[in-house]
Amino acid sequence: MTDLPVLLTGRYSMRIEAVGAGGATVVAPPLPQQSAAARRPNLTSAESARARWTQLIGRSILGLPASTWLLVDLAILGTGVYVAYGVFPPPAQLTTPHIALWQAAAVYAFSVICASLVFGLYERETIVSRSRTLTRMFLTTGTAAILAYAIIYVVMYSTVSRRVSAINFSIFFVGGVGIRLAAWWVVDKVHSGLLVVGPRALYESFERAQADGLLHEYRLVGYASTEGAADESGPREFHLGSIADRVPELGRMGVTDIVVGDAASRGAEAMSWIAPSLQRGCRVTNEAIFYEKATGQILVDGITPSWFLFADLEVHCDEQATLKRLSDLVVASIGLILTAPLWPIIALMIRLADGGPAFYSQERVGQNGRPFRLFKFRTMRLDAESGNSVWATPNDPRVTRVGRFLRRTRLDELPQLYNVLIGKMSVVGPRPERPDIVDELNRCVPFYAERHLVKPGITGWAQISFRYGSTIEDAKRKLQYDLYYLKHTSFELDMMILFRTAGTFLRGAC
Repeated sequence: MTDLPVLLTGRYSMRIEAVGAGGATVVAPPLPQQSAAARRPNLTSAESARARWTQLIGRSILGLPASTWLLVDLAILGTGVYVAYGVFPPPAQLTTPHIALWQAAAVYAFSVICASLVFGLYERETIVSRSRTLTRMFLTTGTAAILAYAIIYVVMYSTVSRRVSAINFSIFFVGGVGIRLAAWWVVDKVHSGLLVVGPRALYESFERAQADGLLHEYRLVGYASTEGAADESGPREFHLGSIADRVPELGRMGVTDIVVGDAASRGAEAMSWIAPSLQRGCRVTNEAIFYEKATGQILVDGITPSWFLFADLEVHCDEQATLKRLSDLVVASIGLILTAPLWPIIALMIRLADGGPAFYSQERVGQNGRPFRLFKFRTMRLDAESGNSVWATPNDPRVTRVGRFLRRTRLDELPQLYNVLIGKMSVVGPRPERPDIVDELNRCVPFYAERHLVKPGITGWAQISFRYGSTIEDAKRKLQYDLYYLKHTSFELDMMILFRTAGTFLRGAC
């Protein structure tokens, strides 16, 4: 299975091997058509060496698997427990047994692992943002402390000193934040030069990905063509002419990675510039492979029907389907049992808001294009829709005050657990859409119908990775995540998505 870019274990860690000759920051005066983003001041030899080492360390940190960060956190946690028990040893006599040091370490470790997975502490997007680092460390530490107390007092019927827990989690928080902020400072210096060989549309897709924070460690130098002709559909500022002419200047342009469009890689003369680029220490990658690893999406505009032949999809694998169905039944049953006390409260809130029914059903498109009835708690006014379907928006005026709370916390999705039990939906999968919207998207978005190869889900890779979609362009972007899930579907990925969804629920409820 291919490495995924976002992490629960090392299999899901970011692996962009931007290995270059070390010239990522040593750039001569700009070329005539060089973009402003590519311009950098001249550096002294000492500054250049320091910058190269910073770049190397930063790329290594970005490539660390989640398991490495987990081991670092466990080491800090173990140190905290040892120090706390050394400062405040357990009393000799207590009415309730005091938990031993090794037991406390095991409980704290389990609590931190669960909380960190829920809040995405080991995701790549955490390390590239100071605010996310602080927020997710705070949420992880607080949740882990509560969970540890619940396990020790309720499950183990034991006790632990509050001072021990305070010292332990204080050391964990300070140490974890300190190491991550130091790593962020180094990672923030990583700006490997990325050159796109292909049309302007391909270059713009990378610009959009960078605007979404998915290519933080790359600096877009521009795009080049194989024939040297500029793309007349837009300004020429970022067009660098022929790639063959630019190969000798890749080092001083700061290029360490080259992404090649599908059409540009087919020409007979392609090796005439690919081989020299490799000799200069640049990493040359196909657009689909690079985009998939770097963003967790499948570039819809960059694939053809043959992609489905070589993607090695396992959606109809009997073992995979059986495991997924069993996990759906277990999760849906537990979810219904745990949330059963909330249902009458939610129904009463909806009824008191406007006197309308608490539940809402609607026809959606399911696996293999078969329609089914989807059930939800009603969040919109009774007159919200008449006639054709209307796209929902983040601040939709049709949503009631109670409905806005239910949507923010995802509680409106609870009745869909019934759809999961009867086999019409899965817990994890692409979101089901209404038939008329699906018909429109099938006409406008290539390969949109193929997302129905798997059962629709309550939550999914697109839902946790992309904002609320309200346009055809948003649907296309979400399809790129759905195709990625279609290719990489697995029990491990489903569990990661469920943890992330739990984190979304907890953050929305706060």
